[in-house]
Amino acid sequence: MKKTVLTLFFIAISSAMYSQNVAYNMPKSITTKQATFTFSKVKATKSSYFINYKVKNTDDGILIINRENTNLLQNKGEIKPTKGEYIIKSGKSKTIYNQFRVKAPVKGAADRFYVQMNGVRYAKFPGKSVKTEKLVVAEKAVQSLGDFTFKITEYNVYPKRSYVQVKCTYNGKQNTLGKIDLTKIKVNGGKPTITKKGDIIFSGKSYTFSINVAPDGSELNIDWKNAISVLNIETIKIKKIDIKSTTFKEEVKEESETQNGSETSTSTTEETTKPCELSYSDFSTLKKDIEKEMNAGGKPVEMAHEYLLKKCINTQQVVELMGVFNLDGSRLEFAKMAYKFTSDKPKYHMAVGKLSYVKNKELLENFLGQQKKK
Repeated sequence: MKKTVLTLFFIAISSAMYSQNVAYNMPKSITTKQATFTFSKVKATKSSYFINYKVKNTDDGILIINRENTNLLQNKGEIKPTKGEYIIKSGKSKTIYNQFRVKAPVKGAADRFYVQMNGVRYAKFPGKSVKTEKLVVAEKAVQSLGDFTFKITEYNVYPKRSYVQVKCTYNGKQNTLGKIDLTKIKVNGGKPTITKKGDIIFSGKSYTFSINVAPDGSELNIDWKNAISVLNIETIKIKKIDIKSTTFKEEVKEESETQNGSETSTSTTEETTKPCELSYSDFSTLKKDIEKEMNAGGKPVEMAHEYLLKKCINTQQVVELMGVFNLDGSRLEFAKMAYKFTSDKPKYHMAVGKLSYVKNKELLENFLGQQKKK
């Protein structure tokens, strides 16, 4: 019983150590002509980075944020958050939540990394008006006005009212938006009731609305004058954001010259040598080759061994590659093989956690214990 309790205690301590969060200095707010960006959270673990910010549209147009185009840059690699597109109208605010899952060569809980906020765009009012004509309401009637297409998808006539459903499709250029303002349309032939106010439409998308009309006996038609327009989208350029942990220390170089000035020696206050590792290109190649060899029913561990003979790898990359294998036994075999090529062997116990079965975990731990005795 005591042995079990102690084991659980050490597992809990180990888990806490590897999931320990890093504290970061909050980036300064960013202000552009169209919007402000205020950061509310920067957090990192070994497996993910979390960056949240509140954005406010301070101009009179439409702010568009495509979350998946935000890049986190670290260790010569980059990772992106999940997809998400946000439309923020004038005067409105929105909190954007970003989670970046760590993937080699990017390392988790780094002391320093960068964020590049691409995918921030703006469509400014007023747009370019479109020349219009009246649409005579009839079943399945279709009308094209510039890059807009209007179609009557439903038309029902009742004793005291008529019901009209209209589908508006915009097929303009990708760097433009269509805009329809239903408060400006004029319906002739009766007293109309329209519950919607209109909206912007991305290229290739549609907007559907309905009109209830108390008819007066004259021809029923819709006048689009001043109700539809095209907005040009511009990119908002934001400088790369440098994010540092609260314990990060800049390198301080100290130079000393000989009396004749012919020699210069340089020292730093921090150790700058990094453990040898696969480059991003080499890592990606090896990962793809392992997958191909597995799918072909070959010997991926032997193939990886040949690849690593003239290279070196770090523990984080080993752990990432272990995840490519389908079988736990193959993960164990790969971990044992890659050990001698690993530059940061004191961290190799991290590979144990990538195995699923207790027996295999014990086998790798025993293997590592034997290697330390050599």
